[in-house]
Amino acid sequence: MNDQAQAGQRPQLDRDRLEAFIKQIGTQVAAGFNCSLSHLGDRLGLYRALAEAGPMNSDELAAHTGLHERWLREWLRHQACVQQVEYTDGRFSLSPEAAAVLAEEGHPFFFASGFGAVAATYPSLPKMPAVFETGIGLTYDDHGAACACGVERMSSFVQKHELVPKILPQVEGMVERLKAGARVADVGCGAGTATVAMAEAFPNSTFVGYDTSKHALARANANCAASRATNLRVANPDEEPMGKGEFDLVATFDVVHDTPYPDRLITAVFEALKPDGAWLCADINSFPTFEQNLAEHPNAAMLYGFSVLVCMSASLSTPDGAGLGTLGFNEQVAREMTAAAGFQHFTVLEYGNAINSYYDIRP
Repeated sequence: MNDQAQAGQRPQLDRDRLEAFIKQIGTQVAAGFNCSLSHLGDRLGLYRALAEAGPMNSDELAAHTGLHERWLREWLRHQACVQQVEYTDGRFSLSPEAAAVLAEEGHPFFFASGFGAVAATYPSLPKMPAVFETGIGLTYDDHGAACACGVERMSSFVQKHELVPKILPQVEGMVERLKAGARVADVGCGAGTATVAMAEAFPNSTFVGYDTSKHALARANANCAASRATNLRVANPDEEPMGKGEFDLVATFDVVHDTPYPDRLITAVFEALKPDGAWLCADINSFPTFEQNLAEHPNAAMLYGFSVLVCMSASLSTPDGAGLGTLGFNEQVAREMTAAAGFQHFTVLEYGNAINSYYDIRP
């Protein structure tokens, strides 16, 4: 303890550092408001309207959308101030880059869904003080159906458009087996987006999506029913565990770090695979240490935030949960835990992105 603290005096403040820090905090507060207002813009289709018909002023946007002009005017002004919407000569518009990220849901860089994922955690905030006191987190279902829908939108592009043509061909020999007829388990299937994509691409194979979340299972059942595929179904593994040596391929997409018992999950995958089967595992790309994530990971702040409110919370939703956290199942941990379960082969696939690493793991 320094002399000033012992004497009960406040430490002397550096005025420049103080002003810089309050500016930083103001930026973070503004970002909090922006998540809410950007989610609203996404939900109301305002970004799509600007992309399709802009540049527009608030009167023109009101006429285009049927919404109230005064509210649109304030929203547009806010969006211009955070530089998501451009303002020139009295009209507002989206740049081509902003349109790709905020308005074009089929674009690989679409990320307006991230605002919805943040907003889905708001109802859980009153419960979080008790979480910090007891150590027991919230399950995905504790967040309500909006969280499941938010996660579905965030991950849908890769699962719908990249999984079959770009990722599965990197799992050696698997495409041929799927074409001929294989048994596949999508563990932690969420909304079933990946399950549906694979089932539609490989009609000779059979697919089972497993999840314990009632909200995820409801979305998965709806997506399966809307699909043209008939070779798939979903199940709750608590009611219908995976059989031993049953599957040619098991897939997990951002699942291991979420589960309270990752060692049990990995063992269950090992036991469910045929001796020549493969586990396609996607998880968050991160470094082995916090110091590396702090210094080098461009998305560390976002991912640690999501961890506290969603991922680590789910992993600690039981008293003895592992609590890996969003960045906790990095390649080093994955190699160690899979080897402990009996897996002998671990290959990092060439396909990867800013969020995920992909592994081909085999007995």
